[in-house]
Amino acid sequence: MRTSDKAGRNPYRRILQEGKTVPTVVIACRVLEKELLHSIPSGADVEIVWLEAGLHASLPRLEEALGAAIAGAKPSGGKIALLYGQGCHPEIGSFLEKQGAAAFPVKNCIEALLGKDAPEIRDTKTMIMTPGWVRAWPAIMEALGWNEVDVRINLGRYERILVLDAGIEPLSDEETLSFFDLVQVSVEVAKIDLSVFRGLLSDLLDEGRTP
Repeated sequence: MRTSDKAGRNPYRRILQEGKTVPTVVIACRVLEKELLHSIPSGADVEIVWLEAGLHASLPRLEEALGAAIAGAKPSGGKIALLYGQGCHPEIGSFLEKQGAAAFPVKNCIEALLGKDAPEIRDTKTMIMTPGWVRAWPAIMEALGWNEVDVRINLGRYERILVLDAGIEPLSDEETLSFFDLVQVSVEVAKIDLSVFRGLLSDLLDEGRTP
């Protein structure tokens, strides 16, 4: 498995010149970095291209970043799979169809971790996050042009924030308290396993197709 932050480059030239098998390229948001790295199937030949967290807050920036990442992966001639939910961009389905990349069959990263029918998802008074999402909030605030007041106004409709902890790199007490000070909404932690996510990821890698 290899990782990269450079979406626009062609990292496959040497591989192709040497006649080696090219990896499946997974384009992923860093919000799920820890969970993804712990869920890649054993022995999978995968290259992960990371995009910065919070891009979904600006649809033009997200589309530009996805386009550059896919363009950088196409010269490999291998499979391209996108680890972005269908709710991350309103036209992501048609966009990926044009680009020839496989889509993640979920609405967002929370649905990928819990499953579509999890009761927590239907609770309109609960906002669900991951540790990576909490840590990405400064970048998200910057992308949205929000200050602390904006955050509290927009998150004030929730009664709690539920952080999904897969036991990989949980929030520290200091991080939890700091986030509570920012949002002024109760922060709770729920332990989860990654079985749902691993199943979806395995299916996605099988379905990734050559552009």
